Amino acid sequence: MKDAQTTSLVERIRDYAMPEGAFACQGAWLRQKGEMRFSPEKAWMPFHAEQWFPGAGIDFQWKAWIRMSALVRARVTDSFKDGKGSLTAAAFGFVPVARSRGPATDKGEAIRGLAEFPWRPFAFGEASSLTWESTGTNELRARFADASTRAVVLFEADSAGQVQSAFAADRPRIVNGKVTETAWSGTFGSYRAWDGVRVPTVAEAAWLLPEGPFTYWRGRVTEFRVLRQAH
Repeated sequence: MKDAQTTSLVERIRDYAMPEGAFACQGAWLRQKGEMRFSPEKAWMPFHAEQWFPGAGIDFQWKAWIRMSALVRARVTDSFKDGKGSLTAAAFGFVPVARSRGPATDKGEAIRGLAEFPWRPFAFGEASSLTWESTGTNELRARFADASTRAVVLFEADSAGQVQSAFAADRPRIVNGKVTETAWSGTFGSYRAWDGVRVPTVAEAAWLLPEGPFTYWRGRVTEFRVLRQAH
């Protein structure tokens, strides 16, 4: 983060999200309810979840219970930790039904970790392994790089500093068993002051397909907490 425009935009985002000023913290935690689907033709499936954002990096862990049918519930764990992404799903909590790891998963989860910075706004401009660049008055690009994974997310904020969307041009997506890098977007809204910070309480995620956007996830935050450092 070098130029004045980038510094100004990062500060605007942080000042909006943390009106009481910066503070020391260990991360954030939230609880969600929502629904998701596997394709435009599939039915929406309700879920409830908890998510942890440790520190100011891009690591996260999302644990959800999804009602896949009237009789089947699945536990899904989505995470990025120490440079590695992971996705696992188990019916009834113990029967494995899906598992994803490897370079494509690492990149996909790194993009998710970046895109969800509005839920850990203290990380804007502070997270390690990231570089920041303003591409316009209200656009901020974040680049993550470690020994094996590269991820780029473009944020758009309004004049007050409220982040409204995140975009990735090349998030890996599995189609018929093959990985295809696909444009992706997330949107955020209904910000609320919670535990000393302003965070979005509603969000949606969509794949930007040639035939049009496919919204596959939408949720709302029902609880939020900052994990503050002990003095």
